[in-house]
Amino acid sequence: MEVVAALRNDFQILVWLPVDHQDGQHRLFHILRGQDVQVQHVDMPILRRSLINARGLMRMLRLAPRMVTMMKASQADQVYLMTSACLLLAPLARLARIRQATVHLQEPWGARESVLLRQLARFTHRRIAITKTVAQSTGMAQDQISVIENAVPRLSAANPPRKLDLGADCEQRIRYVVASRWVAVKGHETLLQAWEAAACPGTLYILGSAPAGPQGLDMARLVAQHVTQPDTVKIIGQVDSPQDWFESVDAMILPTDAVEGCGLVPIEGFRHAKPAIVSDSGGPAEVVSHGKDGWIFETKDVVALADILRSNTKNKLSAMGVEGRQKYEEKYTPERFTQTLREEMSGVLLGH
Repeated sequence: MEVVAALRNDFQILVWLPVDHQDGQHRLFHILRGQDVQVQHVDMPILRRSLINARGLMRMLRLAPRMVTMMKASQADQVYLMTSACLLLAPLARLARIRQATVHLQEPWGARESVLLRQLARFTHRRIAITKTVAQSTGMAQDQISVIENAVPRLSAANPPRKLDLGADCEQRIRYVVASRWVAVKGHETLLQAWEAAACPGTLYILGSAPAGPQGLDMARLVAQHVTQPDTVKIIGQVDSPQDWFESVDAMILPTDAVEGCGLVPIEGFRHAKPAIVSDSGGPAEVVSHGKDGWIFETKDVVALADILRSNTKNKLSAMGVEGRQKYEEKYTPERFTQTLREEMSGVLLGH
């Protein structure tokens, strides 16, 4: 949506959404339609991990001729691929004689998948990565990729976040929120171990949910296993308005144990003038300035995270939040994203 908003005044845009991965409500389709953007559902060859097998590859190959025909019929000057998983469309765009292709890299590449993706990316004329971490994971030269950090929409004046009534919790205790999927790599176990080591220094709210299947965590069991004061940890689950929670706490925590491509959670915290405590997992550590607008600890370092939690005060976190809000205004607003992306894409308008 941010890309469409940034480019729609300069380009006539047609959005193709894949048919093989829908949420059941077609929310993105209806949002785009509601903003008068041309949008269609198209059966496209998308490089999903579940399709990297003989049957999946044969299906994608069967879709290729139709995609070339559709691209030719679109008479597009540019194909904009919104994720690495769309990169099979890059060589097809060449076959359709479309002048330029851009790929927007949203996630870090693993060592094995980068071998294929790097070859496909060579069919694009422009590569944009959301962080340095993502750019470096491709193994491509720095001068072959531009880094344009994601924006977070401004808070709505018409529907502003509301302060939640958390009065049952002691007002003097620091309130933290962690918001992510409940899977092992998101670092919940590291956080809960550090929480216990720091003598449960406040109230910890856990947002999110476990995905279906063996990867999902039993959060209640994890809390019972590691925390001797379980009343200091509130398992909230999925919420309709995470913004209300971000507005109501003192700081955000993102304790990821694995590489994160994007630092979305700390950026959202900065928008609310809340500091962020993050692991040095890549994207989030690019967002936070240690000791100024948050804290960075070494991945899986329970002792370091406990020390941070133990040393914090409400006044210290409030001052850090002011710094974070200033950084949001300088680097992560939709206006900044629009300006930067339009400058990056100006070569298309100029015929370069």
